[in-house]
Order: sequence, then C-alpha cells, then structure tokens
Amino acid sequence: MPAFVPITIYLNDRSMLVASIPDAETALQQPWPFMGKPSRLEAIRMIEDCLAGHCTQQAAFDAFKAAASE
Repeated sequence: MPAFVPITIYLNDRSMLVASIPDAETALQQPWPFMGKPSRLEAIRMIEDCLAGHCTQQAAFDAFKAAASE
C-alpha cells in the first residue's frame, strides 16, 4: 500500500504518526475522545471499504484526515 504524506495525531497524550491505510486503521482502533463521532465512524467505514477494494486509498485516507482534524 502506498504511503501518504505523514500526519501526526495525538491520542491519550501520545503522538502517533499515520502515513498509510494500515496506520490509519490502527489509529482508529485506539480510544478517541469522542468514539461515536460521525466523522470517526465514517473513517472506519471508508478504511474497511478500502481494504475490501471498494474505494480508493486516497478517499479512505482523506476520511481519516477529516476525522483526525476534528
């Protein structure tokens, strides 16, 4: 899977570098401040769709970035 321009997110007072779909999947499995936030749930769905071959990696990573920015 191609790497993207890395982004750093902060969860539980720890930084996490996310540069790929597997990194994003791992990050989404961590406890987030608002676990039920629609953008996070959409990112999870998009990552799952990407891994199943139903959407592009770019679309899934963009959904992750949107969730992480909130």
